[in-house]
Amino acid sequence: MKRGQMEMIGLVVIVILITLGMLFMAQFALKDDPTKKIFVRKGLAYSTMGALMKTSVACDDRGDDFGEKFVRMTELMKDCAEYYGEPSGYMCDNKQSCEFLQELIGDLLTDTLGTWQKHYEFKSSLLGFGDSSETLIEFSDEDEKGCKDERDTSGLFPINSDAGLIENILYLCD
Repeated sequence: MKRGQMEMIGLVVIVILITLGMLFMAQFALKDDPTKKIFVRKGLAYSTMGALMKTSVACDDRGDDFGEKFVRMTELMKDCAEYYGEPSGYMCDNKQSCEFLQELIGDLLTDTLGTWQKHYEFKSSLLGFGDSSETLIEFSDEDEKGCKDERDTSGLFPINSDAGLIENILYLCD
């Protein structure tokens, strides 16, 4: 009788030890790794900016007799910077290039990063010759929370234009 009780107590102790071991494993496995999150956010921000800059859209070239043609986002950014506040060289959806880019970039980021419930900020600035700087396009997520803390960046995506250097940057956070 005593031997059976000892075996039962031994089994209970083994079950308790295994349960404690599983709890510790679960705690460490479910713990977020901040380094991994930063790496993923930076990669997502960089690839999103790369895709934005390579995107082509159909626009009317005012100087071209053939009408509509496909134009890369970088060309529209240059056009926006060179003709900021004036009638631009391209008309896309009956809008000037700056107005069209503001709307298009907003829609693209909302449809991708917004769907994935990421908070973000996009900014495109014209760095003129000297210390002058002009914000061409600025866009934040739909919640307007943007990225205040713990944000990662795509890095600068510069575009050289006749008006100066255009700096494009995307900030991404959770």
